[in-house]
Amino acid sequence: MVMKKLCAITTVDITLSSFVVDAMRKLKDEGYDITLISSMSDGFFNRNKDEFHCINLQMSRGTNPLEMLKSVWAFYKIFRHERFDYIQYATPNASLYASVAAFMVGCPIRVYCQWGIRYVGFEGMKRRFFKALEVLTCKLSTHIRPASQKNLLFAVAEGHYPEKKASIIGAGGTIGVDFKVFDKSKKEAYKAAVIEEYPLLKDRFVFGFVGRMDKDKGANELFTSFLKLHQKYPNIGLLFIGPEDKISGIDSSLYQAVKNSGAAVFTGFTNEVPKYISAIDVQVHPSYREGFSMVIQQAMAMEIAVVTTNIPGPSEVIEENVSGLLAEAKNSESLARSMEKLFQDDVLRSSLAHEGYNRAQKLFERSHMLELTCIDRKRILQDL
Repeated sequence: MVMKKLCAITTVDITLSSFVVDAMRKLKDEGYDITLISSMSDGFFNRNKDEFHCINLQMSRGTNPLEMLKSVWAFYKIFRHERFDYIQYATPNASLYASVAAFMVGCPIRVYCQWGIRYVGFEGMKRRFFKALEVLTCKLSTHIRPASQKNLLFAVAEGHYPEKKASIIGAGGTIGVDFKVFDKSKKEAYKAAVIEEYPLLKDRFVFGFVGRMDKDKGANELFTSFLKLHQKYPNIGLLFIGPEDKISGIDSSLYQAVKNSGAAVFTGFTNEVPKYISAIDVQVHPSYREGFSMVIQQAMAMEIAVVTTNIPGPSEVIEENVSGLLAEAKNSESLARSMEKLFQDDVLRSSLAHEGYNRAQKLFERSHMLELTCIDRKRILQDL
């Protein structure tokens, strides 16, 4: 049998590393020829070049028409030369460029991993423009793989595609969580190390956040809720795990008030997420829009209680009032109530954390999700 050629694409390599490489490795072990394409760093290229065919394609991340056309043309030339049997793409810009080029060369299988819907947070003309790009990407794809059932139903209702064109993997998500990395048996040792690094967290009840500081991630609501609760309960703390260098839409006065509170730690970007989340009592994830949410799964794996928002994706990672609490998106009052509830109720917090761990282990464990992904892709390729 001739080895089939598969290609997986994202705009930047961190997405490949976090959500794609492990699944492609499993397919490679099944006998497929795998190519990875993204805007690659030297580190990513050197780590993966001996295992996969790696193509470093620096593509446009904006909406300049000329630059977008250049990116489409670059993909077209690669696809025409390589003649892939299957092309998979994720993240908005890469998916747009790759779907157009893959359609142009007649690739028979074009899989759009719809792990988030960018325009949901936009309004007016901007929303209509980016919705049109999303619909085009979906139309040019032969198969759609949304991150969750609610995201699938939203996309169908918005006219992106007919429901029969899409399905989700397992209970949702991408490649699940690695319980060897997010190992709760190391939680106490990790927590001690974090408190040694940041002594102001000692003897505090710690709310935590993992992700970039962005309006759409609910950072303004998080800061507002924390400041309100800190006035009432001076012994609470906030551990913000994520970069501060690309702040988008953040109320600077709120941000400074939190920084000046004497009860908040901002770690900046880190590759040691299991270590830092171990110092958290409750993880707060107040996002406006999300594909599914890996960071919620990671908190559940470390047996940490979760508060998130009642939106497609995050609301499906947890089971409401069983393995997590839901607050209304863009609503700091609702968020503060949920945070306060878990601060005050030790029994509820412990129960949610325990049930969250069980749910993550049953539904989102990495080897389980990789197996389901591999089966799905082989079915698409008609190899099952």
